[in-house]
Order: sequence, then C-alpha cells, then structure tokens
Amino acid sequence: MPMNYVCTATDAHQRDEEMQWARILSTGDSARGMVLLLVQKLCTAFHEYEPAFRADAIDAAKVHVFRDRLARRIEAVLDAMRANGLDVLDGHADLGRFLESVRAVASASELADMTETVHQFGHRLCDALEGKGLAQ
Repeated sequence: MPMNYVCTATDAHQRDEEMQWARILSTGDSARGMVLLLVQKLCTAFHEYEPAFRADAIDAAKVHVFRDRLARRIEAVLDAMRANGLDVLDGHADLGRFLESVRAVASASELADMTETVHQFGHRLCDALEGKGLAQ
C-alpha cells in the first residue's frame, strides 16, 4: 500500500510520531493498526488527565475513577495484542507489569506522574508494531 499521508506537524517529535503511525497504517495490517489506535487512545487519556489534574480541574479524592479507566485502557491494548498474536512484541510484558502499578496507585498526583512512562511505552510499542522489536 502506498503511503500518501502529508504531515502538517511543525514540531519534529510530533512529526516523527505521525509519520511512524502513517507507516504502520500503510502496511494494511489491520491488527497492528488497531493496536496502534488503542496505544494512542491510552497515551491520549494520560496526556489529557495529567494537565487537567495539574490545573486542579480534577477532584483528587476521585482518583479511583481515573485509575480504573486508565487501567482499562491498558487492558485493551494488552488484550488486543494477545488476541492478534502481537503479545510477542517488545513492550507487551512490561506494559502488563505497568498495569499492576497503575492499579496500585493511591493518589491522583502519582497517576499524573505516570504520563511520561506511558508516553515511552507508546514509543516502544510503535517501534515494535513497525517491526523493530520482538520480545526479548
């Protein structure tokens, strides 16, 4: 499948991410494409939660609501990878262990502090989806 996506991002990091997503999607592998979509939904959820929490727009006493919803996003990635034979890719097992960390979160601040870790998982999983990493 030809890749004809034109990226409009001006930030180099964002441009590199978008082009990687386009390359993954252009392969036509629907399982990898769906996992990519679920990974991006996971990253977006954390990237939206963190600034909202830091701006005092979230009731810190209700951390369990966000913790459980974010944990379900991680479960969706893991389940889709497993169901489609992609659980052999680099990052799957570590994401499973990270899920346990998210489930154990006791504070809204601690949950917000996990955003960069999720972002790094996103990069690692996208590299694996692009064919750059089998589980070690």
